[in-house]
Amino acid sequence: MKLTIGMFSAIILFSFFFGCTPKSSDILVLEVGQQKISLAEYENFYTRNSGGWEMGQKSSIEERERFLDLLTNYKLKLQYAYDHNLLNDSEIVNELHEYRATLATTFLIDREITDPGVRGLYERRREEMRAQHILIKITPDAKPEDTLQAYSKTLDLLKRIQAGESFDSLARQYSEDPSAKYNGGDIYYFTGGQMVTPFENAAFNMKKGELLSYPVRSAFGYHIIKILDRQPSRGSIRVSHMMTRFQKSAADSADTSAALSRIISLQDSIKKGWDFHKLTVKLSEDAGSAPQGGDLGWFERRRFVQPFDEAAFKLSPGQISPIVRTPFGYHLIKCDSAKPFPSYKELREDLKKVYQQQRYNDDYNMYIANLKKDFRFTFDESLLSSFISALDTTMTTEDSAWSATVPSELKYKPLMMLNNKPITLDTVISILEKRPEYQNTPLRGNELRNKIKKITESILLEEKTIGMEQRSAEFSSLMKEYTDGILLYKAEQTEVWNKTSVTDSALREHFKLHSDNFKFPDRVNLIVLIFETDTTAFMAYDSLKNGADFAETQKKYHENPAPRSPDGSRGLQSVETDEITKHAQTLQIGDLSEPFSLEDGSYAIVKLIGKDNARLKTYDEAGAEVSNAYQEFLSKQLEKQWLDSVKLRYPVKQYKETLLKAFTNPPTNK
Repeated sequence: MKLTIGMFSAIILFSFFFGCTPKSSDILVLEVGQQKISLAEYENFYTRNSGGWEMGQKSSIEERERFLDLLTNYKLKLQYAYDHNLLNDSEIVNELHEYRATLATTFLIDREITDPGVRGLYERRREEMRAQHILIKITPDAKPEDTLQAYSKTLDLLKRIQAGESFDSLARQYSEDPSAKYNGGDIYYFTGGQMVTPFENAAFNMKKGELLSYPVRSAFGYHIIKILDRQPSRGSIRVSHMMTRFQKSAADSADTSAALSRIISLQDSIKKGWDFHKLTVKLSEDAGSAPQGGDLGWFERRRFVQPFDEAAFKLSPGQISPIVRTPFGYHLIKCDSAKPFPSYKELREDLKKVYQQQRYNDDYNMYIANLKKDFRFTFDESLLSSFISALDTTMTTEDSAWSATVPSELKYKPLMMLNNKPITLDTVISILEKRPEYQNTPLRGNELRNKIKKITESILLEEKTIGMEQRSAEFSSLMKEYTDGILLYKAEQTEVWNKTSVTDSALREHFKLHSDNFKFPDRVNLIVLIFETDTTAFMAYDSLKNGADFAETQKKYHENPAPRSPDGSRGLQSVETDEITKHAQTLQIGDLSEPFSLEDGSYAIVKLIGKDNARLKTYDEAGAEVSNAYQEFLSKQLEKQWLDSVKLRYPVKQYKETLLKAFTNPPTNK
C-alpha cells in the first residue's frame, strides 16, 4: 500500500485539534463503545471539515445530525482498525515512518525557520526608517587585497564623519551609489523586506539620529549608515491629485512657469470653495486619473516618486497639500482616507511569499549551520571524493547496479558523524537509490555533491525531529491525524474494496434491475465551421448554399480545428454540450444554419447530419457505467454490513438533542 500525498489528503476526511471551552467539553454528543466524544470535539470536527465555525453556526439541525452519523461511522471504523492491531501492520509501519520523516521536517522548518522569519518581517513592517548611506562598491567574490582597500576607504570616511565632517557632502563626493550625487545618500523611508538583509539588520538595530560605528558589508559593498528618522508605519492612504503637466521633456523655464501658473490658479479655485474632485475631472492634466476625480487608490510608502510620496504621507484625511513639484509636473494632493497598518493575520500570506523569496535561503542555511554545531557534525570529504572517483560518470542512480563499482571497504565507512553516531556511505547510497527526489541523478561530481548536500541536510533535520511528539502537542496531534487516516484506509481496503469482486453475470443482473438509470440524452451529430469575423462567415455561407463542399471550405479558410471523425462530424453529443449543439437541435437533418455568433465573438455555421432522441442504453452501450455503479452499490452494502457488525461489539449512543447547543460559544482560538 503506497499512498500519494493527494490520495492521503482525500483519505483523511476528519481531523481535530485541542483547545475548547470547559462548557462544551463537558457535554456528551456521542459514545462509541468506551469512547466518549464531547460537543467540543464534534464542533472541532465539523469546523475543520464543513467550512469553518461560521458555517457551523448557520447549519440546520438536519445537517448537524447527518454530520454526527458520519462522525459515528468514522469512529467505528477507527476503533475496528486499532482493535485489529493494524497499527503493527508492516506496510503501515513503513508508510508511517516515511510520512513522519517528511511531515516532521516540514513542521520543523515551518515552526523554527519560516514562522519566526515571517513574524520578524511583520514586526519590522510595523516601522519605517529613513536612512543615509555611503556605499563603497566591492563584489562578493573580490580578491582579499581589493576587499581590504575598500574597507579601509570606508573606515576612513566613517572616521571623518565621526570627526564632524558633513555626511551629505562626503556622500555626494565619495559614495558609489549613483543617486548620492543628488540626494546626499538619503535613501528615503523603507521598511522590512525592502533593503538587502545586512543593511536592514543593521538599520533596525539603530536609533533615530545614530551613526553606525562600523561599516556594513552587503552584496553591493561596504555601507556607512546613519538613521535620519524612525517611526511607526503610516499604513496605507488613499489620495486624489490634480496635476499641471510639464509639456517638454527637458527643463524649460517658460514651460515650468506656465505649469506653475496653472496649478496656482487651480489652488485659488479650491480656496474659493470649488470641489476638489469635480475640479480635477474638468482641469487636471493627468489623463489617467482625472476621469476618476484624481483618485489613485490605496498605496503604501515608496509607490510614487519621492516628492509626491513624501507630501502625501504628511496629510491626514481631508487635508490638501501645498503645491508639490515632481519630474512630471506640479500637483495638489488630497488625502481621502487612511488605513492603519494591517494585522499579522491579514498580511501573513503576502509576507510569507516575500520572506521565502528574499530571506528564507539565508535563514535556512544559518539554521543548518547551527544544527551542525549542536550535533558536533563532521564530514569525510576524502571518502566522498573516493566514492565519486569509483563511479561510472556516464550512468545515473536510475541505472541498475550503479553502485556496484564502489569498493565494499568504502561502503561501510562513516561519511558523516552526528553526536558520534556514524552515517555510513552505504546508508547514503541507499537513500540515493530509494528516495524519489534523488532518482536519475547523474553520477558526476558536481551533481552528486549537490544531492549529498541535500541528503546531509535532511539527516540533520530528521535528527532534530527526534522526540518532537513529546515536545510539541501540535505535532503529536498532527501525527495522530495521519496515523488515523492510514489505518482507516487500510481497514476500508480490507473490509470493503478488496471484497468488491465483479463478474459479468453480476453486472448484467444489476443492469437488468436498474436499466432506467442508464440513459442517453437527446443527441445531435453535426459538422461545424468557425470563423473569426462575420464577413468571412457569410462569404463561406454563400459558397456552401451554392454547393461548395464543407471539407473544401474548411481547407480554404483554415479557421476551425481538424474534424473529429472521417466525415468531418463531431459524433453524437448531448444537445447540452455547448452553444453549438444547442443551436443544432433547432435544425432538421441536412439543414445548414446561417452564421451565428458565439460567446467568444467568433461565428459558426452548422450542418446537422444526425439526431438521436433520448433513450435507454443497451448493456453494451452502458459499458463502464454499469461496472462503476455496481461497484459503488456493492461497496455501500459491504460497508453497511461491516459497520453493523462493528456496532455489535461497540454499541453506539447518539445524543442528538445536544446538537441544539452546538456553535453557541466560539472559543477564542477559533
